[in-house]
Amino acid sequence: MKSKWREQLFHQKPSQSGVNFLLLPMSKAKATKILGICPRTLERWTEVAQLVPEYRLILLRMKAFAQEKRLRAPLMTTYQVWVVGKIGELFSDIVQGIDKKPLVEAIIEANKGEYTRSNFEQEQLRFTSYGLGEIHHVE
Repeated sequence: MKSKWREQLFHQKPSQSGVNFLLLPMSKAKATKILGICPRTLERWTEVAQLVPEYRLILLRMKAFAQEKRLRAPLMTTYQVWVVGKIGELFSDIVQGIDKKPLVEAIIEANKGEYTRSNFEQEQLRFTSYGLGEIHHVE
């Protein structure tokens, strides 16, 4: 997993249409590129992410949208990529030799409040403000 995945997520090139890129969905391929992981790892981490109620709700909406518009695969929002990235950090923090998935699932269950859309927006604001030089210290 890339250590600077947040920078890549929050500092994408502006869209030509002027729409905020954070509002535009992305493919799973782009998500794997941002996170620096393979598609199989993305699938494993998205399974765990479904423990987060807001993530699960958006996933259902994106699947319905994909079916309605006859897309080959559901798209991902930047919020979903952020949740998956945070879950990936948990997987990375656990040493080799331990069955990671059950441990990460337990951590997610106990800390669902850390994966809210509100927390995503606050982190996005810190990153974009920092990038513009408005904040000198990012927590």
